[in-house]
Amino acid sequence: MTGRTRATRATRALSELVSRMARREALALMLVPDLDLRIDAPRPRLLFDARRCPWCPHGAPSARPPLRDVPVAESAAAVADAVAADPSLLVLTTLRCEEITARALLPIGLIWVTGRGHPPLSTRAAFWAEFSGAASLSPDDVLRGLTALDDRESWLDAFPTDGARPAGEHGRVLPVSTRITPADGPTEVAASRGGLHFLTPHVGALAERLNDVYLSVRSEAVREALEQSARWTLSR
Repeated sequence: MTGRTRATRATRALSELVSRMARREALALMLVPDLDLRIDAPRPRLLFDARRCPWCPHGAPSARPPLRDVPVAESAAAVADAVAADPSLLVLTTLRCEEITARALLPIGLIWVTGRGHPPLSTRAAFWAEFSGAASLSPDDVLRGLTALDDRESWLDAFPTDGARPAGEHGRVLPVSTRITPADGPTEVAASRGGLHFLTPHVGALAERLNDVYLSVRSEAVREALEQSARWTLSR
């Protein structure tokens, strides 16, 4: 196999992975929240475990959670103390520099509904930071990382048929995009309007190209879902 053929196959595999992840997030965005959901005190109770970002040279202030009354811990000791005080807490590992929306947290409600306990959760950006650190990755490394990420977030694919399946001892990843906290500090309402990225707030050339594919597929998947919903409504 020539180098060019290998590169072509790797590019095709990356595009297929990214497209599948985009359709998964489209599903998450179309979820209907439980009417019982309380924005000021969500169920399950959440704790944001805000990790230092390996790409931010001087660290970053923790982005404010998109829901009121959601505590933020910035050390392993603080997380341990919070969980010891309230074992019902669901811990979501994030990067300090990223912002996510309240709607992005809707899949967490599905985990709670199943009543199967609270597995460890992380954002895609936190997963990618742990996988790659601040190192530059080859296309093969990116493919390997995205394959692992796709597996960790595939628990959402089981909805709405048979609930959330376990994701193994490594926990689950929340299948939603992210944005970097604005330079002037965290915003009151999470998620600045620009800089949306499917993987990490800090992007390189390859990730940027993949992001273009991702956002295009996600938009099309949401559009198709809305059209299908409208046709179903009109046919009733």
